[in-house]
Amino acid sequence: MIYIIGASLAGDMAAATLRQEGYAGPILLIGDEPEAPYDRPPLSKEALTGDAPESRFYLRAESWYAEQGVELRLGTPVTAINPAARTLQIGSDEPIKYEKLLITTGARARTLPGMETSPVPAYVVRTLADARHLRAALQPGIRVAIVGAGVIGMEVAASASTRGCHVTVVDFAGRVMSRILPPELSAYMAELHTSHGVNLLLDAGSVSLTPTGISTTKRGDLQADLIVIGIGVVPNTELAAAAGLACRDGIIVDEYCQTSDPDIYAAGDVTRYPNPFGNGDIRSENWKHAQNQAITAARNMLGKHEAYGAVSTMWSDQYDVKLQTAGDIGTGIATLRGEANSRKFMLIYQNEAGVVIGALGINQAKDMRFAQILVEKRAAVNAALLADPKQDLRKLAV
Repeated sequence: MIYIIGASLAGDMAAATLRQEGYAGPILLIGDEPEAPYDRPPLSKEALTGDAPESRFYLRAESWYAEQGVELRLGTPVTAINPAARTLQIGSDEPIKYEKLLITTGARARTLPGMETSPVPAYVVRTLADARHLRAALQPGIRVAIVGAGVIGMEVAASASTRGCHVTVVDFAGRVMSRILPPELSAYMAELHTSHGVNLLLDAGSVSLTPTGISTTKRGDLQADLIVIGIGVVPNTELAAAAGLACRDGIIVDEYCQTSDPDIYAAGDVTRYPNPFGNGDIRSENWKHAQNQAITAARNMLGKHEAYGAVSTMWSDQYDVKLQTAGDIGTGIATLRGEANSRKFMLIYQNEAGVVIGALGINQAKDMRFAQILVEKRAAVNAALLADPKQDLRKLAV
């Protein structure tokens, strides 16, 4: 019996991989949310702006789980893991034994004090239920204050603006998406939002909720009809930590996705794993990482010995812009490919030896696939070739 704690993308992908790899034993996929596994990236975008039914966000048809012999147990949290006895407790049921265990509990939205009692409705966007409630509240003409100018905050800003709301984004940092973007791209994305009527209140100091909106220590008070908190996430490590597994802002795993207990693996947003493209370990919060690490974890649970070493990637859709990154874009020498003031260009980053270490693309989905390969291969490329839009990156990535 293999148990997977966390009915997330990672949990779902691991269950599918176990079956694809020939595992014929029982699989139990456990989730504390009532919904079957669903996609999270649309929650701050299409789920807020589109008219498609919620069913399109689910990862698979409900019938798939029964057909594959994957038991879904939803709406019931796992309350304890006992590694010594190799058992886990689900709700108030009797402890049950596992053969191997995979933890894919993901992360939860970080909150601000007073959210639950705020006179002004305050929301986060992490679950399908969150998106459902926020969508109903985003009515044309209302004043929306978004705390946090990171990816989620700016995606919600784009969605709310598209819905006809009056949007203000507040952040203690002096530029948008400052954790992941270089200054020139922060300026680019800021201009994109202000051109759509979004007000940016940056370098605002600390933020607190008030009876009429929010208060900042450096930029005064802001009245709002609705508040969205987008200040990052917290990995759901409590269950693992209580079981004695090594944790540090994530469950610590090795390159084989194995925790400090040899029979327990972990994958997805909740893990902190070795970074083969840099020093130390990292925690990634993106769709491709959750998918790919779960595949590796499932295969290793069946006796494979495959190291997980994917390049860290990110993408975000805001208005008519698809922003993508791969690898390290915080250091190195940047080469511009295309026109910087256009809606289609790239920045490709190299170290002093000319090795491609990262890439950032605006509406360059095709070329970004090959730029990522260059990062993965640690390819040394002449910067003049990278700068030439007529040069096919596919050929350079071969």
